[in-house]
Amino acid sequence: MEPQRKLFPVSGGDLSYLDWGGPANAPRVIFLHANGFNANTYRQLLTPLADRLRIQALDCRGFGLSNAAADPAANISWNIFRDDLIAFLDSTGGPVLLAGHSLGSVISLLTAVERPDLVSGVLAVEPVVHPYLRSWVMRTRQMLNMPHKANGLVESATKRRAVFPNREAVIKAYTGRGAFRTWPAQVLHDYIVGGVRDRSDGQVELSCAPAWEAAVFRMSGAYIWDRLHRIPRPFTIVHGNVFSTCDPSVTARMKRLYPDTVIELVDGASHFLPMEFPDVVRAHIVRMTELK
Repeated sequence: MEPQRKLFPVSGGDLSYLDWGGPANAPRVIFLHANGFNANTYRQLLTPLADRLRIQALDCRGFGLSNAAADPAANISWNIFRDDLIAFLDSTGGPVLLAGHSLGSVISLLTAVERPDLVSGVLAVEPVVHPYLRSWVMRTRQMLNMPHKANGLVESATKRRAVFPNREAVIKAYTGRGAFRTWPAQVLHDYIVGGVRDRSDGQVELSCAPAWEAAVFRMSGAYIWDRLHRIPRPFTIVHGNVFSTCDPSVTARMKRLYPDTVIELVDGASHFLPMEFPDVVRAHIVRMTELK
């Protein structure tokens, strides 16, 4: 079953999202992508679930085919993505299972805290949650406009090439390199389909502007620990042990806060766990939709 592309109006434009349909009375799942990515990147992950679940995946503001205003010069926080998701859920109904990767995990957590009535559970895959003390140091440094741990990611995103002669050039540039090194070819293809747009000069460009990706990285890590005590259950974390954004001290603290939290460490998985081990993520989505 292939998804349909739809639009939802928010402040400053529209959010684009994929809707797989699914059985009318089936549980509903909304998936949120990582920074720099888009909903279509996860098509291989989500499509096999569409015969038993109602699946939707959003392009967050500034990503994919969404056209809502995304000004990297504005003083943004990740709450802007939370508020867009809340508007979407208020319009389309809940409660739903929120599942997300990286940034998408944090958006899901923030939404669950703010509007638990709209959320039946959260599946956080490789969430960007810094260790407790480090997160407060980062927050202080951000407030003082000082360098902090996310600065390397900010710099890399700022330097990212945005314009290519054609889509084939994008595939050639990314295949087997950097963050895409462990990605199956079809997943990379889906990422480019959902995240590259045509230009008037005949070339193509990334739909997520490098400056916007950098702005999102810049605000990384500042919005979690002071709210975690209010996250509703059930709550699941799935993370890797190769360049993971989820430190063992984070999962240990989570387990103390929520003894019933399900935490799975996938040996050999990197931050790109959904691309490398999609069966693991799918199994958790199914399990969480079956919880009573």
